[in-house]
Amino acid sequence: MKNLLYKELKLVVVPGTYFFALCGALLLVPAYPYFVGVSYCIMSFLISFAAAQANKDHEFTAMLPIPRDQIVLAKHLTVVFVELLTLAVAVPCAFITSLVLNPGGNIVGMDANFAFFGLTLIEYSVFNIVFLPGYFKTGYKTGFPMLFGLISYVSVAVIFEVLIAVIPVLKTNLDSLNPATFGYQFIVLGLGIIAFLITTFVSWKVSTKKFEKVSL
Repeated sequence: MKNLLYKELKLVVVPGTYFFALCGALLLVPAYPYFVGVSYCIMSFLISFAAAQANKDHEFTAMLPIPRDQIVLAKHLTVVFVELLTLAVAVPCAFITSLVLNPGGNIVGMDANFAFFGLTLIEYSVFNIVFLPGYFKTGYKTGFPMLFGLISYVSVAVIFEVLIAVIPVLKTNLDSLNPATFGYQFIVLGLGIIAFLITTFVSWKVSTKKFEKVSL
């Protein structure tokens, strides 16, 4: 698995992917819809997976004495790595924004708080469980799985933003920088982490079953 991940990060993930991950720093911009800043990494997968298709990555890897579930797992872990890298960039930027640049809160969408990152993990979870099994149905077609994954991701993100904006109890407790609301936000963060872990595991298992039926 170590060698597969090294291959993914060195030969499959295009350098531009890391630029998209750095867009998590857009949380430093005042009056900006923060969910957009952590969304750019999703677009990077279109480039990386398309490059893998062009270079016949799976055909090459499948010829090696490696179980297909490990090939699928390596791709899942690569996606997770890029998503978590985006959050690793965004989290310190969120602290700077909330404590220094915009302590009064964001006027365009949610504040950069604990609940925001919990909901972001749920949004990533939805994308992963739609996109990755769809991709591994063929092992090379990226277009429709990416389209459906992106639609699902944006839809869930917009629903969260709207619900929190229009439901007073959610807005008070989840769209806030008040330490008194952090308990509720930690619950959302915990749910996001659990959802991310479960959907990644389920996506891996479902994708493996699909990929085992593919003739490359």
